[in-house]
Amino acid sequence: MQFLGGLGLFLYGVNVTSEGLQKIAAKKLKNILASLTRKPWAATLFGIVMTVALQSSTATTVMIVEFVNSGLMTLTQALGVVLGSAVGTSIVIQLISFPILDFALLLLFIGFIMFFLVRTTLAKSIGQALIGFGCIFVGMSLFSGAFSPLKSSPDVDAFLSQFGTNPILGIAISMVVTALLQSSAAFLAILISLSTHGLLSVESVIPLVMGAHIGGTLTTLFSSLSAERADAVRVAAANTLYRLAAAVILLPFFSYFTRFIEWSAADLPRQVANTHLFSAVLMVILFLPLNKILSKWLIKLIPQRRDEGKKPRLIYITKAAPELPAVALTQARQEIRWVANKILENMVQILPRIIFYGDTKILQELERTEREVDWHYQELSKFFTELFRRNMTREQIVESHSYQLIIKELEYIADSLIVMARLGARIHAAQIMVEETDQEKAGELYIAVSSNFLTLLRYLERGDQTLALLIIEAHQDIIEIYNQVQNSLTCRVSKDDQGMQELNSWLYKIGEHIVRITKILQD
Repeated sequence: MQFLGGLGLFLYGVNVTSEGLQKIAAKKLKNILASLTRKPWAATLFGIVMTVALQSSTATTVMIVEFVNSGLMTLTQALGVVLGSAVGTSIVIQLISFPILDFALLLLFIGFIMFFLVRTTLAKSIGQALIGFGCIFVGMSLFSGAFSPLKSSPDVDAFLSQFGTNPILGIAISMVVTALLQSSAAFLAILISLSTHGLLSVESVIPLVMGAHIGGTLTTLFSSLSAERADAVRVAAANTLYRLAAAVILLPFFSYFTRFIEWSAADLPRQVANTHLFSAVLMVILFLPLNKILSKWLIKLIPQRRDEGKKPRLIYITKAAPELPAVALTQARQEIRWVANKILENMVQILPRIIFYGDTKILQELERTEREVDWHYQELSKFFTELFRRNMTREQIVESHSYQLIIKELEYIADSLIVMARLGARIHAAQIMVEETDQEKAGELYIAVSSNFLTLLRYLERGDQTLALLIIEAHQDIIEIYNQVQNSLTCRVSKDDQGMQELNSWLYKIGEHIVRITKILQD
C-alpha cells in the first residue's frame, strides 16, 4: 500500500507540475518554436527546452503535430524536436535522481503560499508547479521506503539480476510496464528507488532503461493510429523507431556501454539517470543527420488517408490536444477557420445559382455542406466541453468560450443559407415573376454580405483589427441597402414579392451574424 500510495502521489506531482508549467510557458514556447525550428540543431535544442519546461514528452509531441498540421513546421523539423524531447526527458530524470527531498519539501511549502495566498495568475501557476515538484519527491520517498524490506529477499535478487544476463527480457518487461503506467518518468523513478536500496545492478539497469525509453512512446503511437492526419502517425512512429533502433544498436556493445555507465557515476541512482541521458544523446548523434531521409521514407510508408464516402472529420484537432490547452485552442481556431471557408466555398459562393437562376441541382450540395457544418458544431462543442475539464488559465477559458460562440454563429449562417436556397427553389418552381430592379437590389445586398463574410475570413486568419473596423463599417452599408429594398417591396404589398422580402431578410440576418462574430473576436 505504501508503494501504491507513493506512486499515485508521484504521478499526481508530475501532472500538477506539468499543468502549472504549461500555464506559464506553453504559449510562449509555441511562439518561439515557430522561429527556432528552421535548422535541425535548433529544433533539437528547443525540443530539449520544451520537454524540460512542460515536464511532459506527450505535451511536446502534441505541440509538434499541431505545428506540422498547420504548416508552420516540416516533418523533418518535427523529427528534430522529437529527438530533443528524448534528451529533455533525460534531464528531468537527472533531476529526480538527486537526493533533494528536504529542498523539495521547502519548495512545496513555498508553492502552497504562492498558490493559496497570492492572487496573481502567474504566482498561482508557479505555486502549482512547485507543489507538484514537491509531491514528486514525497511520492518517491514513500514508494522507495516500500522497497527497503526487499533487500534481504533472495527471490527478488534472483528475479532482478536475470535482466543483466538476458537484456532482451529486461527491455521487453520494462517496455510493457512503462506502457501500462503511461509514464516513463514513473518507471524510471521506481528504478532509481530500487537502485538506492541496492536491488539492481548496472547490468540490469541498462536494458530496463532502454525498455522504458521505448515503452514511453507506445501510448502516443497507439493513439495516433486512429488519427485522420498522417503527420500525427508519422511523428509518433518516428518517436518509437528512434528508441527501438538505439536499443538494437546498443545490444552488441552491451558490455562496453555497461563499463562506460559505471565510469560515469559512482552510485547506482545516478547511473540509472545517466543511462537514459547517454542513450538519448546517442539517438541525436545517430539520427539527426538522417532526418531528411527518414521523413521522406515515412511519407511514402504512411500516406495521407483518402476520405471514404466523404465522411465528416475534424481537420486540425487531434485527440491528444486537450492535454495542452494552448495547442488545443490554436487547433480549434484553425478548425473554425476551415468551417468558415467551407461555408464560403460550398454555400455562399454558389447560392446565387439557385436564388437568381433557379439551378435546383445544387440544393443537394448545399444541404450536404450544411449537415457537415452541423457535425463540426457538435464535435467542437464536445471538444470544448472536454477542454473545460482541464486546468486552464482565465484567458484560455475566455478564449474557449469565444470559440464556442463563433462556431454557433457559423452554424446559424449555414442554416440561414439553406433556408434561402429552399425559398429560392420554391420561387422558381412557382414561376413567380420578380421585378428586374428588385432582383438587382437583392444582388447588391448579396454582394455586400458575401464581401463582408470574405473580410471576416481574412480577419479570422490574420487577427488584424483594421479588418474588424471594415466589417462593422460595411455593415452600415448593408443596413442601408436592406432598408431601401424592403421599403420598395413593402410599398407594393404583393404576394409575389413576399418571397423576395424573406430572401432579403435572411441575407440581412447573415450580415448580423457576421458582425456578432467580429465583435466576439474583438473582445
